[in-house]
Amino acid sequence: MSAPGSRWFPPGKTLGGELGLAMKRVAAFGVVYPAGYEQALVGKYSREGVLYPHILIILGQPRINHHFFYPRALGRTGRLLDYGCGTGDNIRQLIRDGFPRERITAFDINRASIDLGFDLYRDREEMQDLFSISGTFPYGPAEFGMVYSASVVHVIADEGEFRTYLSNAWSALRPGGILFGSTLGLAEGAVRSPDGRGPPREQLAGELAVAGFRHPEIVQRYHVPHDVPGDKDNMCVFEFCTEKPA
Repeated sequence: MSAPGSRWFPPGKTLGGELGLAMKRVAAFGVVYPAGYEQALVGKYSREGVLYPHILIILGQPRINHHFFYPRALGRTGRLLDYGCGTGDNIRQLIRDGFPRERITAFDINRASIDLGFDLYRDREEMQDLFSISGTFPYGPAEFGMVYSASVVHVIADEGEFRTYLSNAWSALRPGGILFGSTLGLAEGAVRSPDGRGPPREQLAGELAVAGFRHPEIVQRYHVPHDVPGDKDNMCVFEFCTEKPA
């Protein structure tokens, strides 16, 4: 029988192997691990499991700094909310690139991926004040100048939940604020995947408009599949950026 932490990994990938690879990626940012640390993490997550194996597979590879809007984001004023922050890869990248730490908030609905990030980056004491965890969206109107959404949209299967997510982002932004991020999407002319993941461009643009956003920019990028054979035939990544009217 597979260990709890490995049975959900795609064929050819294991908990131990992916933890080792993630640690090498994170070590490139200057994180130093004591002797035996990798074995201790493998033991911990073999017992507790990894709630989202895909997040471990990409941990240590921030996406935000490759987004077309990112250079503009670094120069904007106001607070930034990472809505669905996962391990916190992206806010750590923002700090490395000089975005003011005091203007960053990271939010997720559970702590599993946040704690995984703390274990890999070994910075819980320094970083934990930036993270907020709640089953409900805790922010009031017009608190942020930017909301960032990384790989969240395509995991929201329910249309009502998706619209609530966008409505929360819209409400939390001040007038003139920017929502930007990325999602798996259905490539132009492709047939929808059997599991229905990822919206077509028209649907993404339409839902942003329904939520009240204007002037969407949507850029299609190549998708490198991590786990589902055949993804490369019909899936892409949409980077998007849109504005709450002033």
